[in-house]
Amino acid sequence: MLLLSAFVAATAQQQEPSEAEDAHTVVIDSFWKGWYLQAGLDMTLQNPYGFDFSETFPKGKTFGLDGAIGKWFSPEIGLRARLNWENGFPLFRNHHLEWVAPAGRNGRNMDDGGYIAAYMDVQLDLSNIIGGYDAARRLHVLVFPRAGLASNLSTKSGSPMVGAGVGAAYHVKGRLSVYADMAYQVITSEFFGDVSGTGMGVSTGSNGFLDFHVGVQWSLGKQVGQ
Repeated sequence: MLLLSAFVAATAQQQEPSEAEDAHTVVIDSFWKGWYLQAGLDMTLQNPYGFDFSETFPKGKTFGLDGAIGKWFSPEIGLRARLNWENGFPLFRNHHLEWVAPAGRNGRNMDDGGYIAAYMDVQLDLSNIIGGYDAARRLHVLVFPRAGLASNLSTKSGSPMVGAGVGAAYHVKGRLSVYADMAYQVITSEFFGDVSGTGMGVSTGSNGFLDFHVGVQWSLGKQVGQ
């Protein structure tokens, strides 16, 4: 009888986390759950050091495509890897572009393939962190720090970058969601070639760029986040 009582108590303890009604409980799910894909369009505003940010449109404006794969480890935290190919498609040509290396030679950057950025975002779901997990929630507000590398194909430079951003995802139906986010990242002066110098003065730029992304998201399996 004593053994039976102990077994029932142990079983109840094992079931308690999955049946808990505390929406703020962080549940680490299996490795195969929570994966998703993203595909979208973006616009960036390039901001070399020493140049007035108010002139980034149109002098530093570029367009591109991006794709990403991500995973939610819990309803509160996830990781996203994104690849962005910028200013490499004639359809997106900016005839006023002056600030993307090589400076002063409009069109050269696109003719050489533009630039490629690869980075990781640590995504924090504020909707679930603050309001608790709700399976019926459609709108999720996100914040994320970012780190990665960018290669300017025109100057053959490779530069580390770090940044942070904010975004949102809206669940449409089934596995389909739409998303939008924006971020600012600082980068080394080599990325801008001879248009830029060193420095981090915010009032005159910071060798960085502001980006805006919109696209669609497709869940690959059972979701633990959004």
